[in-house]
Amino acid sequence: MKVRRFLLLGFAFFLMLGSKVSQAQSECELNYSLYREYFKQWKQAKYNPENLNPQMITSWRYVFNNCPDFKQTTYVEGVSIIANAFIRHEKNPKIRDKYIDTLIMVYDRRAQYFGASGIGNIMGRKGVDILSWAPHRYEEAYNALKQAIELDGNNTESGFIQSYFNTVINMAKNGKIDESAILDEYSRLMEIVDFNVNKYTTEANEKELEKFNAAKNNLEVAVQPYANCEDLVRIYQVKFDANPNDVELLKKIAATLEKRGCDDSELYLNVAVKLHEIEPSPESAYLIGKKYLAEENYAQAKSYLLEATKSENTDWAHQSYIYLAQIMNMNKNFEQGRVYARKAYELDKTDGKPFIIIGNSYAASAGDCGSGDFYSKTAFWAAVDQYEKAKAVDPSLAAEANRLINTYEHYFPTVESIFFNNYAEGQEFTLDNCWIKETTKVRAAKTE
Repeated sequence: MKVRRFLLLGFAFFLMLGSKVSQAQSECELNYSLYREYFKQWKQAKYNPENLNPQMITSWRYVFNNCPDFKQTTYVEGVSIIANAFIRHEKNPKIRDKYIDTLIMVYDRRAQYFGASGIGNIMGRKGVDILSWAPHRYEEAYNALKQAIELDGNNTESGFIQSYFNTVINMAKNGKIDESAILDEYSRLMEIVDFNVNKYTTEANEKELEKFNAAKNNLEVAVQPYANCEDLVRIYQVKFDANPNDVELLKKIAATLEKRGCDDSELYLNVAVKLHEIEPSPESAYLIGKKYLAEENYAQAKSYLLEATKSENTDWAHQSYIYLAQIMNMNKNFEQGRVYARKAYELDKTDGKPFIIIGNSYAASAGDCGSGDFYSKTAFWAAVDQYEKAKAVDPSLAAEANRLINTYEHYFPTVESIFFNNYAEGQEFTLDNCWIKETTKVRAAKTE
């Protein structure tokens, strides 16, 4: 009998509990439906204060406080409610800041209950809104956006990237982070941007591609005041002096100075030499070789640049071959220069500079390929062929290539000398009297 009575009481308790749970669920659903109906009407009215129904606020607040894991929409639309019903029209700075606190709380509660859908995205939107509604609270925006980027990496939205970089600059200006962070973060963010530019170019997604191209342009504009060589050297000299044996720091300083065209500074050479002492590598050899090249110490530059061609960084290996080809041309070792130029092209077939270098070496060798008004000028055909290749593979070199073409077309053999040497325009011709050994076509000099 006692057992039966206990079971009946337990059953009654669960019925009551179930009834309360069901009642709470009904209250959540009722208030959710009420606030959403009013919210839709208010949104259609473009958040006009005169169209705001107080019941919307009351019902939304009930759902927010009593049904935290009911619907994520509560938080998504809650942001619009707090922003447009309270923050937008509040003139009192202290009260406005209280509403900003509420906005932040909405984002944090969303992350707590619906973080599985992407905390990075939630923190990014939180940071952008703080920056938009309360620019003076940039440090809070910085922390939220930094978390978003660290969590999402290459999946970070373009808008978060631009807003984050603005907060980085503000943090540095106000002494809350080291000034070098501006350049460090610029480098990191540009890697994300470049990844997405390549991705959306491949996918032919014009909408997203436009966003990331805009982000790229905005970052480049924003970093300019901090990217001149004087500022870079000033910022990184302090870090180098404090940690001269930090290999990662040395690599970062050298790469930054290299990228920004500040490799003629004393800091650059000191960093490169120190890096080569600690960790000899093709990369450190490249840095030193480039510095010696700038100082016109070609023998030393050649030694280091040859070592640099073994770098796994194909950009640096490619550039090392370019420099070596130029050094060979200056020493009139044209044949070896061509070897290096061709190796450079193999590493980057979008760069036309190797063909410019080869063309220049052909033009400089014209007198070695024969004598008289005909044979002494045949090398200019081969030179112009190289300039044509240069602009074909690299349109950015078109102006330079066209200038060289226009110059050397006037040095071609004359119509008369072509005729008296038993050749005709358009006929194939091989330069086998000198090192060039190229097959080209006969052309007459321009008379204009």
